[in-house]
Amino acid sequence: MKLRKDVKEMNAIGGLVRKGDISLFYLFNRKIHCDPLDFLMKYITHLGSTTFTTLLSLFLFIYPKHEVRTIGREMVIVLLTTLLIVQFIKRMVNRPRPYITLRDIIPINPPNCSYSFPSGHTCAAFSMALVLSKNFPPLSVVFITLAIMVGLSRVYLGVHYPTDTFIGGIIAFTTFKLLLMVGFI
Repeated sequence: MKLRKDVKEMNAIGGLVRKGDISLFYLFNRKIHCDPLDFLMKYITHLGSTTFTTLLSLFLFIYPKHEVRTIGREMVIVLLTTLLIVQFIKRMVNRPRPYITLRDIIPINPPNCSYSFPSGHTCAAFSMALVLSKNFPPLSVVFITLAIMVGLSRVYLGVHYPTDTFIGGIIAFTTFKLLLMVGFI
């Protein structure tokens, strides 16, 4: 009897989270759309792309100065670890992207593959931001703000739900802290 009640409560909470997720998605994707943001978000989202994060981390990794190479090594470790985690979860959850399942949305440059949950761009952006914040503490607000902007851009562009980006950030933070704790970075 108690188990049945607990399951009902969990389903109710899940339903509320889903409704809130969709409402926030529509707010960012439809209500605040304008040409300047369309332009800006297309570029901000690339800060979390595989191409950008790979090129930046490899550039830092091969840079002649030892301190810079150390930052590059840390970035490579965190990015590879979070990439594996994100791809594993994507294949386990199989959540379709919002532009596939919702009506009346405004997708901008939607990818033609992959699943939505969690956001790899957001996870990568937070992974880089955390490594850079560790090494340049006075600039941490800038790095974290840019990572948040990447997450918001993914929702704005219609390719992720807010929970996808939130969990992407949580994965990056948790992975970073664990790698730091065990001495890998």
